[in-house]
Amino acid sequence: MESLAKTYRGQVDFYVLYVKEPHPGENYPEHKSFAEKLRYAKDLQRLENIERPILIDDIEGTMHRHYGVRPNSLFVIGKDGVVSYRADWSEPGVEEHIQALLAKDGNGAAVRPVSVKDNLSALTPHELGNEYRVLTRAGFRAVADFVVRAPALLTPRIRKLFISPPPGELPPGDATTPS
Repeated sequence: MESLAKTYRGQVDFYVLYVKEPHPGENYPEHKSFAEKLRYAKDLQRLENIERPILIDDIEGTMHRHYGVRPNSLFVIGKDGVVSYRADWSEPGVEEHIQALLAKDGNGAAVRPVSVKDNLSALTPHELGNEYRVLTRAGFRAVADFVVRAPALLTPRIRKLFISPPPGELPPGDATTPS
C-alpha cells in the first residue's frame, strides 16, 4: 500500500485504520485504554515505516464493526462516500479499481462495486514473513494465538485454491457485487 500511496499522492488519500490487536501478546497486549492504543499505533507507524496517516478507531471498535470485521481489510471509498471496493488483505486488482474510480472523477457510485473475500493473493512468502515479524514483535502469545486461529482463517482460502466451482459459478471470494 505504501507504494500505491506514493504513486497516487495528490490524487488519492490513503490511510491506515488502526483497530485492535488481532493477536495480542505480552509486548502488545489487548488495549485497555485509548492512550495505550494511540501508543501502539505510533509504534506501528515508526517500526513499519508507514508514511500514510493512521486513523485510530475508538476503544470499542466502532469503525471496525461498521466497515465489517475482516483481517487486514482494504477499502476504497469514493469522494462521494461510497465504498466501491473492499477486500481481505491487499489485492493486486486494487490499482485498476483506483484508476477506474479516478476516471469517474472519484465517484464511488459511478464504478462497479467489488468485494473480494477469502483471497490468498497477498499471502506470498514475503507477506507471511511480514506477518511473522509483526507477531514475534508482539510476543510469543501473539504467535501462539495466530497458530491456533490460522486454520479457521486459512481454510476458506485454501479451499478456493484447490476446489473448482461448478461450471458457470464463480469461486467463493472472486470479485462480486456486494449485497
